Amino acid sequence: MNNANFQGATLNGNPNFQSDNNNQSFQSGLNNETEELFAKVLEEIKRTIQNPDEQQDNIEDLNKVKEAVVSGKKERIVKFFSRLGKGIQISSAGVALAKNLGILALLSL
Repeated sequence: MNNANFQGATLNGNPNFQSDNNNQSFQSGLNNETEELFAKVLEEIKRTIQNPDEQQDNIEDLNKVKEAVVSGKKERIVKFFSRLGKGIQISSAGVALAKNLGILALLSL
């Protein structure tokens, strides 16, 4: 079962999934710069949004943006990015991510 690949998850080692000596990794398909920008936006959400429900909603929307990026669905990228709080969208991290994703011109900030 060496190097078996299941939708981006690569499994190496012992085929017994509940034992030692298993190496499991997941590659999102995003480059390092984009991953770093997503991390900065997540940090901004956690730092600036105090209401736990709003914070969780924004984190979920950010995750949906990431999923849409991986699947190449630009309409969904714009849809879920637009659902982020305005403060997050216009933060330096939010604008940098929007530029990186090529959607800045499509947003009404």
